[in-house]
Amino acid sequence: MAGVTVDDLRDYLASDASEEFLQRLIDEAEADAHHIVGDDIDIELCRKNEDFNQAVRILADFDNASRGVQDSQAHAYPRSFLYRMNQCKWTIRRDAQNGSQ
Repeated sequence: MAGVTVDDLRDYLASDASEEFLQRLIDEAEADAHHIVGDDIDIELCRKNEDFNQAVRILADFDNASRGVQDSQAHAYPRSFLYRMNQCKWTIRRDAQNGSQ
């Protein structure tokens, strides 16, 4: 797997949004997830992990659903995203240390 694609996210969201909009959701969600794993880890290694990719989908969905919401809750990560990140964070870091890149 090479990470979350526009077509993948389109299917996940059951959306007919533009390619540019969906790519922006992916880019933002992936950047947040990558930061949690660690910016020192190669993003390509993260994209090989299914839990990482599911976390990206979840956060993209959450960001899409939260558009226009102007309260402090809009800045919190959803629990399902945090659960997925907890599932993959240490696995990815261990793989990076073991040279699985």
